[in-house]
Order: sequence, then structure tokens, then C-alpha cells
Amino acid sequence: MKYVGRFAPSPTGPLHLGSLATAVASFLHARQARGEWLVRIEDIDPPREVAGAADQILRTLEAFELAWDRPVLHQSSRLAAYEAVADRLLADGRAFRCRCSRSEIRAANDGESGRYPGTCRNRHLAPGDAAVRVRVDPGPVIFADGLQGTITTDLAASLGDYVVVRRDGLPAYHLAAVLDDAEQGVTDVVRGVDLLDSTPAHVHLQGVLGLGTPRYYHVPVVVNELGQKLSKQTGAAAVNARDGAAAARVLELLGLRAPRELADERPGALWQWALERWSIDSLRAQRELSVREA
Repeated sequence: MKYVGRFAPSPTGPLHLGSLATAVASFLHARQARGEWLVRIEDIDPPREVAGAADQILRTLEAFELAWDRPVLHQSSRLAAYEAVADRLLADGRAFRCRCSRSEIRAANDGESGRYPGTCRNRHLAPGDAAVRVRVDPGPVIFADGLQGTITTDLAASLGDYVVVRRDGLPAYHLAAVLDDAEQGVTDVVRGVDLLDSTPAHVHLQGVLGLGTPRYYHVPVVVNELGQKLSKQTGAAAVNARDGAAAARVLELLGLRAPRELADERPGALWQWALERWSIDSLRAQRELSVREA
């Protein structure tokens, strides 16, 4: 089976050094396998999206010579496909509608968010102003992560019936990511370890829908000097495509120090150099990579 990997950013802001490092890890792993590398824009959360961010992300990837192999897929173009699958889950009794608010779920969990208590499981609610949740039965969800080891989760106890369509009618991350990976034939998912907690739900949903499960590699996230994950919320600076040292800093985060003679080369030359030397196994069992932002 041919390797197909992907990088799937949300357009909530420009790429920072942490998101670029994840993109490069995904890109290098795909190229080492002589496979395809895809880019997908996960633009299904309008309240969080920043105007122009999707285009800015793509231009930054281009500037760093991270070339994708198929047209970019925008999740906003696949709303009908997500809706059709959600309707099928409802018709088959594998999902149900729910009108519980977050505060009601917190109250059922003694003031803490977390596991859905099953309030609407047997209410047979009519369409309209309702989320859609997939039923989760007791029992372990097990998958092997290429970097973090074997993960075993009692999804029913930790999360419960999870949302695949939000109350506002938009598809949830679990549904869109699983369906798009299947649609694009993704065989290997390289993404940040901050998404590891979502993966048991993805594996469960793949089983419910009769889809294959990709190989997962959850790479460590990049954190600042305070130990905070680089993000818009923690004030991470946008990566500057004209910063000639940025590509070398990314490789150093991934465990490779580029030789001085490559300091003035274009990013593509650095990636080519790294292809012969880097292994994703160098990130095994790591959760964080610390950086001092320039």
C-alpha cells in the first residue's frame, strides 16, 4: 500500500515554529517512504477562523518549499458528505441527538467537564437545535502509536458518547478528520501529541463506519520557555519565511543540527539533507520540545 501522509492545519492564524515543525516532520516522513504528502485545511469552525489565514498558511508552506502532491482539500467543501454520514449513523441507531449544554454536562460530572453522562441516549429527540453523538459501549479502544507506544483507553468511561455534529449543525473534528482521512486514502498520520486524546474516538469511529485505521505518530509539541505549547493563545510569533535560519531551527527541534555550510541554502536543500539523516524514531516517547523563539 502506497504511503499517503497529510498536514491538516486549522486557519486560526499563521503558522508558528511549532506548527511548522509538525509539518516538516510529516513531510520528511512521507518523502522518506516515497509516498504522497497532502495538505488539508480544516476550516469547519468559523468562529475561530481568521480571515486570510488559510491562504497565508499555504503561502508559508510554499515559501519553505514543502510541496504537496494533490490539490488542497478544504473541509468546508465537504459539508454534504459529513451530513450524509451523520444521517446514516442516526438511521442505523448508532448515534442519537442531544440537547445537553456544557453546563449540564459539567453539573452531571460534579462541576467538571468530561465524560458525557448519557442523558439523551434514549430520548429520541426530533431534528433541530441538537448535537449528534455516537454511542460508545464499554470496552477498551486500543491502538499502537509509532512514537507514544500502545494506547489503551476505556472510551466509555473517559469520554462517553462523543459529538460528531455540533449543536449549530457543523461537523465536529472527530467526524471530519476520520472521513477525510478515509476519502484521501491517508495511511499515516503525523500530528502533534496534543491531539493524542482525540485518537481513541477516531479509532472507535473508524470501527463503527467500517473504515481502516491509519498508522499514527504523535510528535512532541513545541513549548516556550514557560512550558506552554506554542499557539496563538500563548503569543507564538508567526514564522517568517524570509528568516533564513528558520528551517535550520526546525531541524534542530527535530533532532538534527544542519552543517554550517548549509546556513545560506534554501529550505529545500536542508530538507534534502535531512532526508538522508533524520528518523521519526528520534522523537520516540517525547511529549515536548523546548524552544527559545527568535
